[in-house]
Amino acid sequence: MSDDPLVTVLLPGPPMGKKRHRSRVVIPKRGKPWVQQYPDPDGVAYEADLAAAGREAMKEGGLISDPFDGPLTCFVEAFVPIPKSWSKKDHAAAVAGEIFPTSKPDGDNYAKTAGDALNGVCWVDDSQIIMWQVLKLYSDFPRLRVSVWAWDDLGPAEPELV
Repeated sequence: MSDDPLVTVLLPGPPMGKKRHRSRVVIPKRGKPWVQQYPDPDGVAYEADLAAAGREAMKEGGLISDPFDGPLTCFVEAFVPIPKSWSKKDHAAAVAGEIFPTSKPDGDNYAKTAGDALNGVCWVDDSQIIMWQVLKLYSDFPRLRVSVWAWDDLGPAEPELV
């Protein structure tokens, strides 16, 4: 892999993990009740904002206009806000990287959000991403940063079977 990413997408504000679909029971005047599922509106809006940031990042890259194809690796950094209720000592420790966020959402939910939001923008489909890395950190400046590299390594050689 080269040192510089193909593209880096930055979305300011508290990062959001993938939201679960919502459900409601529809009771018609006639017929049987049924369950309707729909995506969480906040999650849809966040993914749209991330996609817009992705389109902007792709434009800033210069000649790149089409989503990348081929195998990719993706590094997702979720900089979550430091709780306001924390003491100055804990706040300073969080800023210094001595305390890490171990609360929800899980790191893989940040990856799912990035994967779905940037489909057709930074990559054709998130199935192209053969390696995900997710890092959750505290920050006074919450944001989500997604960096993408082409996977041009062959990786370690396969061991020979004896």
